[in-house]
Amino acid sequence: MLKRMARVLLTVLPWIFAVGAAVAEQNNSLDGIKVPDPVAKVNGVPLSSNFVLFEFNRMMKNIDEALNEKQKTSVLREIIDTEVVRELMYQEGKVRKLDVPSEKIDEEFKKLKSGYNSESDFMEALKQRKITLEELKKSIELDFLARQLLDEQVKGKVAISDQAVQKFYDDNKERFLRPESYRAQHIFVSIYPAEMLEKHSIEELESKKENLTSLAETKMSNIYKELKGGGDFAELAKKYSDDAGSSSKGGDLDFIYKGIFDPAFDEAVSKLHTGETSGVVKTPYGFHIIKLNESRPSEHAQFSEVKESIQKHLFMDESKRLAQEYIVGLKKKAKVEILF
Repeated sequence: MLKRMARVLLTVLPWIFAVGAAVAEQNNSLDGIKVPDPVAKVNGVPLSSNFVLFEFNRMMKNIDEALNEKQKTSVLREIIDTEVVRELMYQEGKVRKLDVPSEKIDEEFKKLKSGYNSESDFMEALKQRKITLEELKKSIELDFLARQLLDEQVKGKVAISDQAVQKFYDDNKERFLRPESYRAQHIFVSIYPAEMLEKHSIEELESKKENLTSLAETKMSNIYKELKGGGDFAELAKKYSDDAGSSSKGGDLDFIYKGIFDPAFDEAVSKLHTGETSGVVKTPYGFHIIKLNESRPSEHAQFSEVKESIQKHLFMDESKRLAQEYIVGLKKKAKVEILF
């Protein structure tokens, strides 16, 4: 749990070497925004712009809408601040003589290299990212040291009482409200069966949708007749259903929260009493016959059911608070120059 918390607070290195990751062009100008090199100094140690630029470009690939200059500047400042924190913790770890076994660094280094076909491919990736072997190994060591420091700040200092857990539950009961649910079985006939999807493109199948829908409806009509003639629901689901996830279980869908499936499916279920079977129900995906086995009204989860998850939530919150408090303290006693 502590390591997970550390990962939340720190930027870790492996994303730089994700297998198949596109190489972002590195330069010191982003759409007219001048990024100096170094971007900052921490107790006189310069921080290269390379990691900052790479992380910025990586983040931009995951954002759908374009950012304006002010927003981009804000993102860059956040990335730089993260790099400052990492360097501060690295320096603090060195002062306190925290040790990272070389075996750990080598092991992580090998993991990064294993994503490449050859040594030359790996070195080319470093070159394109303007990162030296020394910088890479330092960054690996830095992350290990940072985790050790954060572990020290939290370990043995966070105690979540039963009273605190109970209070959180009592004050936030709306978080633990379970929506209406039901347990059902279904027999499903898809408009686009799996074997067709394997052989034809979506475009081809869409052009034949009307005919395929008619075929699926006819097939389901025959299944429904067989069911009404005394057929066993579970056996018919095993024999005919196109839902690979439930057919082997006799069509059992386990408990489903209302709103998860298509509205037409939920509406059909709402008209059934326990043990009853629907007629043929059409959804955008195909045709269903549904059997309702059990209904559950909307209800609050019992305290005993969520106690452990609340404890974890409160532990993480308090751990983050202590870690952030520690980081603020490091910044106060350090000489940090932001050059951007």
